[in-house]
Amino acid sequence: MISSSLPNKDVSVIIPTLNAGEYIQKLITALLNQKPSPPCEIILVESGSTDETVTIASAYPEVRIVPIADFSHGRARNLGASHAKGDIVIFVTQDALPRDDSWLLNLLAPFTDPRVAATYSRQVPRADAPFSERFFLSTRFPPGSPVYRQKTQEGEILTFEKVFFSNVSSAVRRSILLEYPFDETLIMSEDQQLSRDLLEAGYVVVYAPESVVIHSHNYTLAMVFKRYFDSVYSLTEIFPSHGFGTSVCIGVSYLWKEFNYVLRHHPWTLGYYFLYTAAKTSGTLLGHFVKVMPRFLLRKFSMHKYHWDEKIG
Repeated sequence: MISSSLPNKDVSVIIPTLNAGEYIQKLITALLNQKPSPPCEIILVESGSTDETVTIASAYPEVRIVPIADFSHGRARNLGASHAKGDIVIFVTQDALPRDDSWLLNLLAPFTDPRVAATYSRQVPRADAPFSERFFLSTRFPPGSPVYRQKTQEGEILTFEKVFFSNVSSAVRRSILLEYPFDETLIMSEDQQLSRDLLEAGYVVVYAPESVVIHSHNYTLAMVFKRYFDSVYSLTEIFPSHGFGTSVCIGVSYLWKEFNYVLRHHPWTLGYYFLYTAAKTSGTLLGHFVKVMPRFLLRKFSMHKYHWDEKIG
């Protein structure tokens, strides 16, 4: 359980938003229902929503809205943290939803250890999640005991697998984040970059599986391609050792497990699965060739087109 030295009144929740009307009321309600007390404030880092997001959020006195003009995943979170009052900042994506009223309590529990700089939650799929999302989440976010990650020896090379972290639902000591901020130039995977930097600095990062959010995606095949294209490109920027061979090794191991899962539990989806695998694999492999691609292809292949305007323009 969490120590009384870190009450929820010292906790700020930061949510980057863009047209979050479908989710925002349920999310704010869930945050305000946390036990033994809700966070001291909720900050929406708003990217210019054209739906009812701002109207809904403005009805809650606990919510502050901070506009952002030039969005990046890292910049939005740094901006939110700079406005926060809490000693701990919680990052939640707009489409995540705490599963119960102890989500926050369990996410904060590891901070009783002063070595801990950041924690992240378990993710479970929505009812309509496809089999690919269910397998991914069960693999990356399993139930069980907390997992403490730290750099174990001088000279150890930190890889994606060693630093894995997720800003879908995470918590960071604000003072440490201000010292080791998110890289605002990354297209995505700013959470992996933060975890890497914290571990390099000697801090501990904790997976807290008793803190659970409901979160999953229903991507089209085109979106799967773009997601993996952006993801792998970002990992090559964060981890110099993450080359073509690394992706192949990780991918082959994962695909073998995923294929066996589909064969056992969803054999009727094999036709779609092969198309899904082709989209994911091609996006992954092409993500390694960003530096030799023309701008029009980068924009076409990417889920975050604004990034290329900012980077190249």
